[in-house]
Amino acid sequence: MKKINQFTILLGLCLSVILLPNCRGKIIPTDDDLSSYAWVLYEEGDFSGARTWFSESIKKDSLHVDGYNGLGWTLGHLRQPDSSIYYFKKYLAASDSSIDVFAGLSFAYSALGDNDSSRTYCNTFFSHINLVEEQQRWVFDHNSKIDYLDVFLIRAIAEYRLALFESCQETINNIYFFNGSSTVVDVDYSSVIGRSELASHLVSIQTILQN
Repeated sequence: MKKINQFTILLGLCLSVILLPNCRGKIIPTDDDLSSYAWVLYEEGDFSGARTWFSESIKKDSLHVDGYNGLGWTLGHLRQPDSSIYYFKKYLAASDSSIDVFAGLSFAYSALGDNDSSRTYCNTFFSHINLVEEQQRWVFDHNSKIDYLDVFLIRAIAEYRLALFESCQETINNIYFFNGSSTVVDVDYSSVIGRSELASHLVSIQTILQN
């Protein structure tokens, strides 16, 4: 599929040049063309290739915000959370708020161990989505395995690290509820045993969401 998608896009660009040589001259790919191809590479797991094409899109137009969003997600996969944050912030500086970017920032700050910032962006993310309507619950367009439940998990992890155990337990219960589970966690989080149980639930949820 990856080779087919890449071939289709490149063939389309080549045919435009071959079949229309006398209309407008050589067809130059737009910033949208470049970032669209980068997302194809991203979705196929070619993050190095995606980084190159997203970078080209913002070189072509420094206000092309989709390129900043793409670089933020791509660099996150390449284990460069500091650079990921940089490009997500470039997006926010150039455009309106974005649910995708808030989610990406919550993940990136978590990877850096900045739990306050991670939790802040998680809360910002949830202030922009409607959990009541199932159709409006966020799923990342370019990777359906990433959704709002992952943001819940990141928030729960941040809360545990910040010793906000009551909030952590509440977030854990939200995850179980929205994932269709009847599990309700009610532990004595003032005790070492209770905190250990919360940690076990976080590990269990992470495994569930990865499958």
